[in-house]
Order: sequence, then structure tokens, then C-alpha cells
Amino acid sequence: MTIANRRVNMQRMQNVLLIWLDININVYDVDCNDKMKQLKRVVNNLNTFTDDKQCLEFIQKNTNNKICMVVSGSLGKRIVPHVRDISQVDSIFIFCHKQDLYKQLADGWFKIKGVFTDITSVCEALKKAARQCEQDATSISIVEPNKTDQLDPSFMYSQVLKEILLTIDFEEKHITEFIQYYRGTLAKNSIDSRTIEELKGYRKQQPIWWYSSKCYLYLKLNEALRLA
Repeated sequence: MTIANRRVNMQRMQNVLLIWLDININVYDVDCNDKMKQLKRVVNNLNTFTDDKQCLEFIQKNTNNKICMVVSGSLGKRIVPHVRDISQVDSIFIFCHKQDLYKQLADGWFKIKGVFTDITSVCEALKKAARQCEQDATSISIVEPNKTDQLDPSFMYSQVLKEILLTIDFEEKHITEFIQYYRGTLAKNSIDSRTIEELKGYRKQQPIWWYSSKCYLYLKLNEALRLA
């Protein structure tokens, strides 16, 4: 193993946390232990749960790590609605033997990366998600320590704005309030009124999709950035 690979593994233990939620997890079962070993080869920090409530409590207490979740289909239906808006939950992988039964669940939320029937496929998809989490968590600085006073103020403001956008935890009520507020301000413009209604389906798309599409959110965000 190279020094670079060792660094990646050390960072992975620090920045990415893996949860496996399945009512059938049994540490005394040979097949189950084999699956755990394969998952740990991707993300060493593995936490297993058989109860969705205990799992949710654990997630809510975690504030320092990005979380990837491997969840059974039955428990996935119960826990996904509760974790979809939690910012530290990055990716969810449905792991079950009834792919067709839970495919609709995966289509509903962008954090769900798919429905998988074998552990090898789960690990392959997990590698990509964990690698992206590591890249996002790795901070790169070109400024020497104790010389932050030499930074361009606009650069510092942009970094602060980035941190806010990445960590803010929007709930469904915030989107509803946003739509209601701007629905009133756009009463005279039927075209914009229609586009603002599209935000009701905000959770079904990635944030970058909304920014790159020519909807009202894109226009207002750019206006706010110009005035900031």
C-alpha cells in the first residue's frame, strides 16, 4: 500500500461514516459477517443497526461526519422520509432481494443511489459515493497559517457563503414558506407564477439541476449574489 492510499484510508475513517440498517443483521452468521467485511473494505467506520429508531437517533447525534447508508427495503421505507432532509446523510443504498418492489422508492429521492440485490454491487456504488465525500471533506488551503489577514475579503465572503450553503438544513416547511411568499409577489406575472410552483418537486432533483435550469429560483439566486 502506498503512502497516498494510506492517507485516503485515514481520511475515510475520519470523514465518512457507514451505516448498515437491516433487521436480519446477525453478527454470528457467517454470510452476514462476510458482507460486513466487504463493506469495511470500502468504509472502515461501519455501524450496524436492526432497529430504525435507534439508527435515526444515532444519525441525529452525528454532526461531524458524512453518512452513507445501506438499508434493507422494508426498513428503508420507514427511515428514508426521516433522513432525507438531514444534511449529513449523503447517500442511501437499498439492499434487498426484491428489486422491483422497492424501485419506486429509489425513484422518489435523489439521495437513494439505487436498489441492489448483491453486496458486490453495493460496494462498487459505495466506493464512488465515499470517494466523493472524501473529496468534499478535504480542505485545501493556499494561505500560510496566521496570514489570513492577507486574504481578499471577497474570497473570504465566498468561502463563508459556501459553508452556509453546504451545511444549511432545509426542511419541507422552508420550501413551502418560500413558495407562499413569492407566489404573492408574482401575482401579476403568470409565467413566473407557474415556474415557482415547480419548486413543490424540489426534492426530486439535485440542487445543481435547479440552478442550471431557467426557473425562478435560478433568477432570484443570481440576483441575490449580485446584490451581496
